[in-house]
Amino acid sequence: MTISTREHPAPMLLVLVFRWCAFAWMAIVAAIGGQVREQAAAVAVSALVVTLGWTAWLTLAAVRRSAVVLAIDLLIAVGLVTSGGFFHPVEHVLTNHPSVTGAYPMAAVAAWAVVRRVRGGVIAGVVVATALPVAYLLNQAPVTELSFSQTMVLTASGLSYVVVGAAVGTASAQFNRLAQALARSSSEAARLAEREELAARIHDDVLQHLALLQRRGMDLAARGDVRPGELRALMAEVRVQEKALRDMVVPGATVAPQGSASLTAALEQLPGMYGDLAVQVLASGPVVLPDNVVDEVVAAVKEALTNVVKHAHATQAWVSVLEEDSSLAVFVRDNGIGFTFSEEHARAAGRLGLLLSVRARIERIGGTVTINGRPGRGAEIELRLPG
Repeated sequence: MTISTREHPAPMLLVLVFRWCAFAWMAIVAAIGGQVREQAAAVAVSALVVTLGWTAWLTLAAVRRSAVVLAIDLLIAVGLVTSGGFFHPVEHVLTNHPSVTGAYPMAAVAAWAVVRRVRGGVIAGVVVATALPVAYLLNQAPVTELSFSQTMVLTASGLSYVVVGAAVGTASAQFNRLAQALARSSSEAARLAEREELAARIHDDVLQHLALLQRRGMDLAARGDVRPGELRALMAEVRVQEKALRDMVVPGATVAPQGSASLTAALEQLPGMYGDLAVQVLASGPVVLPDNVVDEVVAAVKEALTNVVKHAHATQAWVSVLEEDSSLAVFVRDNGIGFTFSEEHARAAGRLGLLLSVRARIERIGGTVTINGRPGRGAEIELRLPG
């Protein structure tokens, strides 16, 4: 399970909520507070329109806070602070009356703090704070003749932006650390649950079957007279459990790339197609090969099984797929009467299935065929392809 390293959206969503609350405050104060000079009403209206448009765009665009967006946000915040000094009544900044633009610049500082952490929040706070003396000058307040309390108010107002930047940056960083820790804990819990489920499945299925196969093998060993068919059946069951275990460890079907297919999946369609002959496919993986190779191998195996039905008097056949370092081998075995293979006799008798439909197909794709008749012990045909 992959743990996301992206920033959690909650801090920026909270900043967005604060923006809308701050804008609502701006609109209320501008409408009923009587804190705008008539001569500068157009400037106040322009400030409200720009702020509304910017807030709406941030809401609808849902963009990540790039450097350009942060810069524009900070520029608007500085513009609001300075324009407030222009359209408020003269020396309004020295009174206790509410400011139209006082709250919204905090949102820009908070956004910088969320994206750039404490350092970014402090920098943005300092930039907005430096706009306050300019606003005082535009408001015609005597900056050089302020009283001690007025100087303290100006200083506290500037520091409030810096403190907000530092506090939001710290809180945002801590929030993201906690969110990532929670994600890691959830991922670890999911892995542990998956491991426990896998262990239970292995215990309840594979291990119990293997214990049964072990007892069966011990019984055969104690009896001493073990027939080849009994041993092959036992090994076939072992391979079935091997495949079951592999499927548990690597769950899900393998998706073959375009132009290729799973040889195992194609061969697993064969059981049930040959009447009373029980066909068992033994493979430990999907074995993905080009489409044309899969088609030729499957056709060759089908012809081999058809020959088993016609001539071997067999009741059981096994199709085994074995991947080796430099080659791939497909074995078709049966428990029939076997035969002594001779290419000359096969041609003379007109039994060309093994030669034309099996050997010729495999040789066309660069492989080789070995036929072992094993009279009295069933037959084995080996199809070997280069790696």
